[in-house]
Amino acid sequence: MTETMRAVIMERIGKPRVLKPARLARPQPGSGEVLVKVHATSVNPVDLLLRSGRFVLRKPMPHILGADLAGEIVKLGEEAGDWGTGDRVCACFEALGTEIDGGYAEYCVLPADQLIALPDYLDYQSAAAAGASFAAAFQALAPTGKLKKADTVVIRGAAGSVGAAAVQITAARGARVIAISESQFVSKLHDIGADIVLEDAGGDLVRQVKVATRENGASMVLHCSDQLDMDESLDMLCPGGRLVIAGALKKPQAKLNAMDLYLRNLSILGAYSSIRPKDYESLLGGLAKGRYQALAQEVMPLSQARQAHQKLEKSAGFGKIVLAPDALLEAAKEAENRIPIE
Repeated sequence: MTETMRAVIMERIGKPRVLKPARLARPQPGSGEVLVKVHATSVNPVDLLLRSGRFVLRKPMPHILGADLAGEIVKLGEEAGDWGTGDRVCACFEALGTEIDGGYAEYCVLPADQLIALPDYLDYQSAAAAGASFAAAFQALAPTGKLKKADTVVIRGAAGSVGAAAVQITAARGARVIAISESQFVSKLHDIGADIVLEDAGGDLVRQVKVATRENGASMVLHCSDQLDMDESLDMLCPGGRLVIAGALKKPQAKLNAMDLYLRNLSILGAYSSIRPKDYESLLGGLAKGRYQALAQEVMPLSQARQAHQKLEKSAGFGKIVLAPDALLEAAKEAENRIPIE
């Protein structure tokens, strides 16, 4: 008898309603692969982009989204390295959820060489809440932006999942953080490391950044919002500064003053790439040790992935929505409500 699993699939591009719960045959690992029982995944901006057609899906449909996951290995393919059944692992790499089926399922087949061991004291949901957001923030700040301790970094869209991760990584590396976000998130952004928080309203943001930097300007502006005013972001920079774009834009075209770029030695950099496993392992180690916080605004059943997408499209909130398989959440609830017999 064929073993099955529950998953959320998309059979076509469209609005959140194209996400549908389904029962599928459980996948089997091939050579160099493992089968992971998914304990948690999360909803990332890339999932919304793929579902809506703003990013190109690189596999035939039906497709399973999910750019990160945490779980336990339940089956090994041949040549799966030193992994064993029962190992706690997590994964986050560029092909996950785009070229291969992702984490919106009870089980997922993954390349063994892309797995990271889940550190002790780090639970599955926290690992998923960090997931792709911390990976994207790290890639934008370190390999792309060349973050240094002497930098002053303006983070636009700082309350979003990538922005909040970027605030923490920047602060942990000793650089100064100027976060720009909605007013209701000011105290939360200060709590995770922002030195200054500016409200994303009105037309004087450039002036406020200049005042905060004693008229020098920031050495880096990290854009984690899909609403990009490129001229405004460039005006926030000091000579030699760099603008790093860490998210897809709703209006990707912009007019630039090439003379301004030339005379002020400014750089505009895109930050779309996979994190190296050793860097991801380091981030997870920081989470386990309390250096970073995994920010989950809500944990929802996997079957409600459609509702999770609808929520994020209305308002991003602070932190990520984590999805966990319904059966695991139900089992956990039963365990909490059980009365011990003495």
